[in-house]
Amino acid sequence: MKMTLLVVVLGGVIVYLAVATVAVFVPSLLWKPDQTTIAHDYTEQQAQGRKLFYSNGCNYCHTQYVREEDTAMGPVSDGGSYVFDDPVILGSERTGPDLSYVGRKRSAAWEVEHLKDPRTYSPLSIMPSFAFLSASQLEAIAAYLFALGDRVAQERMIPPPRSYAGMEDPDGQVIITVPTGDQPKGWKTWQSAGLQEGKELYIERCLTCHGCAGNGLGSYGGTMAVTPADLKQEPFRSMPEDQWFWHVSEGLPGTLMPTWKTSLSEEERWKVIRYARQIFSRPVMRDPDEGDPGGEYEGVNNPLPLTPEALDAGKKVYIRECLVCHGDSGRGTGPYREGLQPSPPDFSDKSKYGKDYTDADYYWRVSEGLPWSAMPAWKVQYSEEVRWQLVHYVRAIFTQTEKAPPKNEADSFEFPEVYASLAVPESADYNRGKRLFLQNCAHCHGPAGDGKGWEGDYLNPQPADLRKLAGKPGQDQKPGAYLARLTFGIRNTAMPSWGEFLIEGQRWDAVKFLLGTFIEGTAAEPTPYRKGELAAAFATLSKDNWIGEGHVISESHGAELYASYCAACHGDHGQGQGPGTAGNPAGGTREMPPDMDEAYILWRIWEGVPETVMPPFQWLLSEGDIWDITAHLESFSPSEEGVKQ
Repeated sequence: MKMTLLVVVLGGVIVYLAVATVAVFVPSLLWKPDQTTIAHDYTEQQAQGRKLFYSNGCNYCHTQYVREEDTAMGPVSDGGSYVFDDPVILGSERTGPDLSYVGRKRSAAWEVEHLKDPRTYSPLSIMPSFAFLSASQLEAIAAYLFALGDRVAQERMIPPPRSYAGMEDPDGQVIITVPTGDQPKGWKTWQSAGLQEGKELYIERCLTCHGCAGNGLGSYGGTMAVTPADLKQEPFRSMPEDQWFWHVSEGLPGTLMPTWKTSLSEEERWKVIRYARQIFSRPVMRDPDEGDPGGEYEGVNNPLPLTPEALDAGKKVYIRECLVCHGDSGRGTGPYREGLQPSPPDFSDKSKYGKDYTDADYYWRVSEGLPWSAMPAWKVQYSEEVRWQLVHYVRAIFTQTEKAPPKNEADSFEFPEVYASLAVPESADYNRGKRLFLQNCAHCHGPAGDGKGWEGDYLNPQPADLRKLAGKPGQDQKPGAYLARLTFGIRNTAMPSWGEFLIEGQRWDAVKFLLGTFIEGTAAEPTPYRKGELAAAFATLSKDNWIGEGHVISESHGAELYASYCAACHGDHGQGQGPGTAGNPAGGTREMPPDMDEAYILWRIWEGVPETVMPPFQWLLSEGDIWDITAHLESFSPSEEGVKQ
C-alpha cells in the first residue's frame, strides 16, 4: 500500500483508538475490584476538595499509592480502595510524602494552615503557598485529606510488608526439663534458650549503637542525627515479633540501622531479637544462678602483674564500658541501670565480693557475662589482656580483694605539656558544670566537695576534699591542670578518667564550677527569699494533688535524704554554715527562713539557685524524693535563738 498522507493519518487514528481501548476502555469495563473499608463515597465538600487537590497540581508531588517495595507509608494499596475515584489519579512523583493514609493523622485546622504557609510547619519544605485559595476552598481540601486512608488517628508503627507480616520466632518458647536439687540452673536454662548466642551477636553487632543497657545510648549512637532506638521503651515493649524481624532484617529508612539480612542468617536474627526482648523490652527478674567457673575458666589466675599502668588501663575500659551500669564508684548506680533485671551489683558488698571470689570468678563473668542478665560477654570485644586489666581494677579499687600498688613519687600526677597553657574557654558555663558535678562527682566528693559523698565512703583512698584544692602551688593551680585531672583521672584511685566518658566541653564546664566554688570562690550570693515569689511553673504545686494521685509522702525518708544530700551545707537543722562549708572559698549557707512555702522549697530543691553552689536536684532525685525532703523541711520550727530545730 502506498504511504499517502491519508493512509498515515488513518493509521495513526486506528493505532490511537486501539491503544485507548486497551489502556482506558477495556480496564474500565473489566476492573471491578471488591470495595475495601477504606473506600468511601465523597461528600460534596470532599469532592470539591479532591477536584481542587488535582486541579492545583498537588498530585505532582504527593502520591496516594503505596507499592509493595515501599516502607514507612502504610499497607500496600488495594484497588478496592479507589472504587469511588473517577477518574483514578494516583499521582506521579513523591517529592513530598505519600498521603494514602494521612486521614485523621492531622487536624483539618492544621491542614488549612499548612496549605497557607508550609514553612511554618516544615521550615525546609519546597511546597508552594496556597494562600491565594479562598477559605472555603482550603477547608474543602482539608476535608478531602482528612478522609483519606484508614482514617485511624492512633499513633503506631507502620505495619510490616506482606513478606514479613505474621512472622513469629520459631524457637520463642523453648521447653526444658528444669534441673533439680542444688545444681545451678542459670547457665543451662540460658543456653538452652539460645540467649547466650543472641547476647554475643548483640555485643558484636548492636552494642555500639544501642548500648549494653539497650537504651540507644551506645558509645557510637550519639554521633547519629537519628538516635538509635531505646529498646526499653514503647513501642518496642509492645512491638509484635513480625515488626521486630522486619526492622532487624531490613533496617530503617533514614537511619543508620543496618540491613542485617545481608550478613546474619534468619536464625541469627531471631536469636538477637530474642535476647533484646527478654533482657530489655520485657525483662523479668531472674536469678542468674551461675554457679562456679568451669571449663577453660576453672582455676585461672591473673597472669598480669598488678601495676599502676595495669590499673590505669583497666580504669579506662571500666569508665568507657562499665560505668553506665555499675557506676564510677562501683555501687551499681550507673545512669543507665534503670529497667535492667537484675540490677547491676554493688561491689562494696563484702558478703558477696569477699575473699571467696577468685581471679577466675571475675574473669569468667567479665568474659562470658551473666545468664539471664544484661551483663555483656566482653570476650567478644576485648582481648584477654584487657579483660585481665579490668579484673585488676575491679578487685583493687572496688571489692578491695587485691592490694593496690603503693604510691611513690613516680606515681605523682603528670599531665601532658599541652594542658599547661590552657585557659578556661568563654563557652564554659558554671551552671552546666554544677549539674555535671551533682550527677557525676557529688556521690563521691559530696555535694559540699568535702569528700564525704554517700557512695565513696568505702573507697580506699578516700575521695579528695575539694576544699583543699586552693592550697596547691604552681602548675597545679592552672585551669589546664584541673582539666587534665578530670581527663586522665588520678593513678591508683577510683577517680575516673573522665576523658573516656565526657566530651571536652563538659569537662571545661566542670572546671568552671570547681574554680568558682572551691578555688576562687566566685559563686554569687543567693537571691533573698521573698515570701510569695516563685517561678510560675511551681505556683500551683499542691501536696494534696500529689497524694491524691496515689503517692505517699514520707517525712522520715525525707530526713534520711536531707542528711545525705543537704546537711553538709545547710546544717542538721537548716541553721546554715554546715560542716561541709568550712574552708570553702565560696562561703557557707545562711539559715533557712522559717516561713518558706512548700512550693518555694520544692522549687529551689528542684531547680537549684542559678550562679550559686545550690544544685538542681531534679537531675539526681525523683519527684517523690523531693516531696519527702520538702515535708521534712516543713517540719522544722524556729527555736528561741531563731535557728530552725
